[in-house]
Amino acid sequence: MNVAIYVRLSDEDRDKLQKEDESESIQNQKSMLRDYCKERNWTIYDIYNDENFSGIDSTRPEFNRMINDCQKGNIDIVLCKSQSRFSRDAVLIETYLHDKFIEWGIRFIGVVDHADTNDKNNKKSRQILALTNEWYVEEVSENICRTLKHKREQGQFTGSFAPYGYLVDPNDKNHLIIDEEAAPIVRDIFNWYADGWGYRKITMELNGKGIPSPSKHKELLNSNFRNPNEIKSYNKDLWTYTTIYTIVRNETYTGTLVQGKTHNVSYKNKKRQRVPKSEWIKVYNTHEPIIDMEIWNKVKERVESKQRVKKTTDKLSPLSGKVKCAICGKSMKRNVYYNKKRTIQYYGLQCATYKIGAMNCPNVHTMSGLVLEREIVSQLNELIKKFSDQDKIEIQDESQAKINKCTEDLAKISKQISEKETKLEHLYEDKLDGIISKEQFISFNQKIGEEISRLKETMSFIETEKKQYQLSHQDSTRIKEAIKKYSQIDVLTKDIVDEFIKAVYIGELIEGYKRKVTIEWKF
Repeated sequence: MNVAIYVRLSDEDRDKLQKEDESESIQNQKSMLRDYCKERNWTIYDIYNDENFSGIDSTRPEFNRMINDCQKGNIDIVLCKSQSRFSRDAVLIETYLHDKFIEWGIRFIGVVDHADTNDKNNKKSRQILALTNEWYVEEVSENICRTLKHKREQGQFTGSFAPYGYLVDPNDKNHLIIDEEAAPIVRDIFNWYADGWGYRKITMELNGKGIPSPSKHKELLNSNFRNPNEIKSYNKDLWTYTTIYTIVRNETYTGTLVQGKTHNVSYKNKKRQRVPKSEWIKVYNTHEPIIDMEIWNKVKERVESKQRVKKTTDKLSPLSGKVKCAICGKSMKRNVYYNKKRTIQYYGLQCATYKIGAMNCPNVHTMSGLVLEREIVSQLNELIKKFSDQDKIEIQDESQAKINKCTEDLAKISKQISEKETKLEHLYEDKLDGIISKEQFISFNQKIGEEISRLKETMSFIETEKKQYQLSHQDSTRIKEAIKKYSQIDVLTKDIVDEFIKAVYIGELIEGYKRKVTIEWKF
């Protein structure tokens, strides 16, 4: 019997002598499971070790390497100290212990809790155990959340990395101290912004002086920090527009901790969700400020004045989020010009990568937003005119018949797969009862497995075809309905743009004054 020994520990073990050493608990798990195999004359195929990984985590590297070896037919038994070491996710337990392992002819054993897939009477207790293990993770997660919330309410810093300008106090990981090297840069940024400098001017000033960006600064401090918002094509050593934008809005620099702005979707889903501002946790005077309240209030007033203007002009931006640079593919940002009454008089569009100073893009010139809107209106009216004839609107649509045929084929294949999976279960039972040999089981299992794989590939292909036909049918219907709405477009609106346009690409100047505009339609 080829045995896969799987060991896991989620919490960092305090018995480690050095960080890279295996924990005492992992060593004990290995020792127990090796002895278990030795007593039964089983061959250890490999030992798979996921240390510092949660049992709810489906991305564990060694776990997935073991599953891959199981699928290849290299393993007969998966051996763990307990079922919870294998996984604390009830869905994962069902997927492998009660489905895939049966298909692959693999037995699972949890030594301490007596989980054994060869024992059919053991199945219900395994399922109950899976649920209680998952409930345990949920309870631990809730306890951690309560602890973190309490710490934040007490004014303790709970972040992994200190904001630029601060360091985590080496004597107290929940307290911030000033980074004397970076703090003067933060003061300069706030002073410049308060004096009327724009984000781009500040960015170019810092890059011109060769001052390391926050990410680079943390790297020089031997921090493991990685900025998830960094764009790969940008030079990571440079300051950017968005970095300045974030710093001047960060109240931490006044000595106030504002935390709890986001949280995980759930204990199983680590994606972050925004928390309403009313629920943020704010505690004053938790650490030494870098800037005084006078500068903060000046900056805040300027930031809020820009936000108010933006709110009143959102409705005047029908192309918002749609316009991109044809050279580098990044968004085109608005430069807005106002009259004395603070109403928009003119707005231009400029490549964001050039504007924020993160990298050079040759598409440096601004294009009039009103000129672009007129160009799009012109092309839309040509489109409407082209399809205004009812005979042309009646686009031939055979998609529905094809969708029905795909649905029938998928039902037939699904039935065939189900029948073959039932055969596999019977084969596994015949192997356990000694009706067929292990070699016969492997041969039959491989043959039926290949047939199932081919059927699943065919099913996947048909499902893709069906989706394409459904999209085609939806497009056909939508084009007819959209074009029938309009006889002539005079003013571009957000609704019209969203209905007809995926993206608009603006190229460089041609012959000194013309711009190449490419519209990507939704159909």
